[in-house]
Amino acid sequence: MTTPSTLSLTGLRCAHLVNPLGIAPGRVRFGWQLQGTGGDRVQAAFHIQVFLNGLSRLSQDTLCWDTGQVASADCLDIPYGGAALEPGRRYWWRVRARDAAGALSEWSDPAFFEVELDQANGWHACWISQGQAHEKVTPPAGDGPFDPVSRALRPAPYLRRAFAVDGQVASARLYVTALGLYEVRLNGQRIGDAFLAPGWTDYDQRVLYQTYDVTGLVRAGENVLGAIIADGWYAGFVGFDPKRAGAHYGTVPELLAQLVITFADGTRQLVVTDGQWEEQTAAIRYADLLMGEKHDLRLESPGWDAAGFDASGWRAVHTRDRDSRPLVADPGPPVRVTEEIVPVGISRDPAGRHVVDFGQNLPGWVRVRADLPAGTEIRVRHAEVLNPDGSLYTANLRTARQTDEYIAAGGPGIFEPRFTMHGFRYAEITGYPGDLDPGDLVAVVAHSDTPATGTLSTSADWLDRLFAAIDWGQRGNFISVPTDCPQRDERLGWLGDAQIFARTACYNRDVASFFDKWLDDVADAQLPSGAYTDVAPRLTFGGSAAPAWGDAGVIIPWTLWKMYGATGVLDRHFGAMTRWMDFLERANPDYLRASQLGNSYNDWLAPGADDTPHELLATAYWAHDAYLMAEIAEATGRAEDAAGYRALHAKIRAGFAGAFTDTDGRVVSGTQTAYVLALHMGLIPDDLRTATAGHLVAAIEAADWRLTTGFAGVGYLLPVLSSFGHTDVAYRLLAQQTQPSWRYMIDNGATTIWERWDGWTAEHGFQSPQMNSFNHYSLGSIGEWLYRFVLGIDQAPGTAGFARPLLRPHRGQALTSVSGSYQSVRGTISASWEVHGDQFSYRVELPANVTASVHVPSGDPGAVRDAAGNWPESIARYPGARDAREAVFVVGPGRHRFTGPALPGSGAASCSGAADRASRQA
Repeated sequence: MTTPSTLSLTGLRCAHLVNPLGIAPGRVRFGWQLQGTGGDRVQAAFHIQVFLNGLSRLSQDTLCWDTGQVASADCLDIPYGGAALEPGRRYWWRVRARDAAGALSEWSDPAFFEVELDQANGWHACWISQGQAHEKVTPPAGDGPFDPVSRALRPAPYLRRAFAVDGQVASARLYVTALGLYEVRLNGQRIGDAFLAPGWTDYDQRVLYQTYDVTGLVRAGENVLGAIIADGWYAGFVGFDPKRAGAHYGTVPELLAQLVITFADGTRQLVVTDGQWEEQTAAIRYADLLMGEKHDLRLESPGWDAAGFDASGWRAVHTRDRDSRPLVADPGPPVRVTEEIVPVGISRDPAGRHVVDFGQNLPGWVRVRADLPAGTEIRVRHAEVLNPDGSLYTANLRTARQTDEYIAAGGPGIFEPRFTMHGFRYAEITGYPGDLDPGDLVAVVAHSDTPATGTLSTSADWLDRLFAAIDWGQRGNFISVPTDCPQRDERLGWLGDAQIFARTACYNRDVASFFDKWLDDVADAQLPSGAYTDVAPRLTFGGSAAPAWGDAGVIIPWTLWKMYGATGVLDRHFGAMTRWMDFLERANPDYLRASQLGNSYNDWLAPGADDTPHELLATAYWAHDAYLMAEIAEATGRAEDAAGYRALHAKIRAGFAGAFTDTDGRVVSGTQTAYVLALHMGLIPDDLRTATAGHLVAAIEAADWRLTTGFAGVGYLLPVLSSFGHTDVAYRLLAQQTQPSWRYMIDNGATTIWERWDGWTAEHGFQSPQMNSFNHYSLGSIGEWLYRFVLGIDQAPGTAGFARPLLRPHRGQALTSVSGSYQSVRGTISASWEVHGDQFSYRVELPANVTASVHVPSGDPGAVRDAAGNWPESIARYPGARDAREAVFVVGPGRHRFTGPALPGSGAASCSGAADRASRQA
């Protein structure tokens, strides 16, 4: 009898999601993790089964796909290959594995997915909206001060539909979306825990919808389906400038909903948005993402969303037939409340207003609990920082009001918005009688629900605070799309910001489905020429093809493949990426990217003068695209395309060398960013790379050991230094206390990363309010270096999905200990190191189904041993890396410890020569 495998399969995902209720057939791809005991926990084969309607009948008529045993260690992004999937149906699936000894595991617990509705025949609802809301909104005449309230804001419609149910309910699904935002309710209960649904897309290209299982809420007899809708991104204020309603997408919010009730006898009842619905306005007098909300709770209608309510005063809705725009099941995570934070202090500003400090710059809103007389008006304004006198600093918000207003109905109440979002640390409360009790206030943190996957703790408190600020910056800006800031009148999905931060984002949090959704927005925005736009979703703002911005269309899909082993996203966007590459080559036949540079933001917000030549930066990014496209083509089985892109990369590399490098390894302009891009993107001849790295260090020294990189160069600066044996310089930049530096932000109270290195300085105070966000994640791209080089969790060159981790810590004198983890798609990888006297200790823990190469830096690598006393498998010495040395071990799943003489000084193991050339893109 065969001995059962100790492997067990957990963490089943479909399209990066757990049991998704609505997924496009082409996105059905499976993944799982393995657990087990013993050292040899490796998958040799997998076996997937997919069933229609469940696992209760294991008969041929319910089995849709049976892979049999597939000899493969793959456990990520396995595409469905069975019978055609039926729209709207639920499928169950399970998987088991055979280990290296030939033993089979037990079947996993079953998981499920439901297929999205058929575009042509699955929907029976029409769009509904407020009956009298289609009159044109006319702004006041004249050129007076901008007043958003009188100009365009309006009450949020409440919508309801009563219906009867007669029969035993087997299941009920609610499919719902809005042009704008919705909150949907059934029999007095809010459905789901998502906010700002259905999320932001280019509504002219696609509209997302969500699916809810409401089986337990439908009852016999009278039922009521209700909803509130608001302007949101569709009809509200979005972007830089005050816009009239409809300037971007539409003029009024609309709802589309379909409740499908299936009875025990197999019959169905549909309740859809149509002319039988009624509408009324109530407590929400206006709701806008930038401007805030106003509630008059005296106008609320208790019970409006439940049976037995007298709706005689409600009006008929306006109806509109569905058009040709696709209705797509949301592939990304919803915006959810993820945390609540209590105040750390309450003070009074010079005008006597309460100013509440929550101790953290965050995305969300303030909830106030109070017992107030009827008619009491309170106002909550939000800001990131304070003026020197203790009042809110709001000049940097530009036209965004970030203000919520409430009129009490009388008695105890809870005051909080439902359709807006603010970026803030401080809240100013006016109109509240008496003193505020900290127990009556809470900051509600809300953002796209991307679970944390990375941790880091070090011997330096300020570095831990920097790490936290990087993550909070991500949380504050990943709100349906990766925005640039959560507070002022912008909040756009800038491609350049996203691409430079993408790898840090993947380490920090599970953003696979988040970026999967946003890449659809990026593709929707692509111009007929092939140029990617500067922002996505695309608004009336007209920028496109900017170097380092448009290149996100290649860099981010590659990053998702690298981090998650996701080849599906590469296949889905390969055509769009090819059109981008064709666009660049048509415009630049001499293989120097000097034409079609769009707005060319260059090394955006570099301290001082941005002296990096625009054509140099543009050509470097084009070469980078070509290199990544070759890897993408290879990973997706497109050998001919891969060869073509390798040839293209060689041409661009030669053009760059001829135009921008000297025979001694110097790069034109001599800026740090010019050196960093040339080295990171493999554009320096092999025999000059060490010299060029030396010139980079000289440029840093000439700047008094300060960085001079902006958005386009900052993310690669420290990785390049460490890769060329200059980790001591990287740590020196990290620990720099004068600005421009990360530590200057942290030492001056930053709890998120600033947009500008000099957002505030002791000498000059605040930078120009025209562009000065205190929550911008771009400069936080140093997070990638903290994970890959300080903690040492990386991947072997040419691999993806952490099947072969490369664990290589780079020690710096500023730290005596580091510990952390990364929850990869294959399981959690943990690492820690510490220095005691002249001894260096490195501990790692690996999940099943991975094999890692561990590089332990040491002054005497031959003396390094693992916990069992084993010698290293090899001793690596890299020329040109300050004689840095490593002991190399190859290990499998489980816990491992390595100890040996510490590497003298503040340097660390690094790579150059052939090994470095292979890892420069890793």
